Amino acid sequence: MFADHHECDVVVTAVAPVGAVVEADGHEGFIDQAKHPSWWSDTPRAEVGDRMRAVVLDATREPPRFSALPSDIRIARSLRHTEPLERLCPPPGGARAVDWEAVEAELGIALPSDYKRLVQTYSGGEFAEMLWLLEPGCPKEMYDLVAQTAEREEILADLWEGGEPKPPELRDETSRLVPWGYMEGGGHVLYWLVRPGVEPEEWTVVLNEGRGPLWEAHPASCSQFILEVVAGTTTSFYFTDHDDIVTPEARTRFSPNAEIFSR
Repeated sequence: MFADHHECDVVVTAVAPVGAVVEADGHEGFIDQAKHPSWWSDTPRAEVGDRMRAVVLDATREPPRFSALPSDIRIARSLRHTEPLERLCPPPGGARAVDWEAVEAELGIALPSDYKRLVQTYSGGEFAEMLWLLEPGCPKEMYDLVAQTAEREEILADLWEGGEPKPPELRDETSRLVPWGYMEGGGHVLYWLVRPGVEPEEWTVVLNEGRGPLWEAHPASCSQFILEVVAGTTTSFYFTDHDDIVTPEARTRFSPNAEIFSR
């Protein structure tokens, strides 16, 4: 059946003044009229046979309630892995506000909504004594999102110019790598693969070995990647020996920058 934040393609099977009945994977759902784009814009009203992307808002209702609003889909994508991560690794509280509009203008890109939620919930810092989440405005450039984006672009440009082969994901010259994480100790850098026409919520994770030319690609968001590392289910070669390095208690602990820098 369905679960909250689940995203799928639906087909409209019936229309009423209060909304539309839809079918997804053989199961019935309902989109209230205010959760269809036509309520807010000049988009045509729902008709039988329409196909659209929708997300589950409340799986406990009968039938389950869906939304086809782009804003709700983005929110669901931000919650799909951050909510279970917060349950497994409770945030410390006290994260600071971020001027995301200014940060995105400086980077020249819109950032994934799940990353923004992570920073707003946890701030920058270290998951499992190993995986460091970069944040904008960090007092140390090594862990600052904007500073590291500029620095890594220079470093990668020098590597390509020196003859180091690019990973297959960068064969398209219009693609770009933007760092969001760092593996303490190993020096591995975690990037988003930014591609034209691909929404930030659909960006995948690319890891570059800290002291070598090897790369890993993961079809996952940054929050999903972190969740799998913390849960011990990751398929990343560089995190497979996680249990040999940190204790089970440490694996589900987050240390914010403010705490780390004050030691």
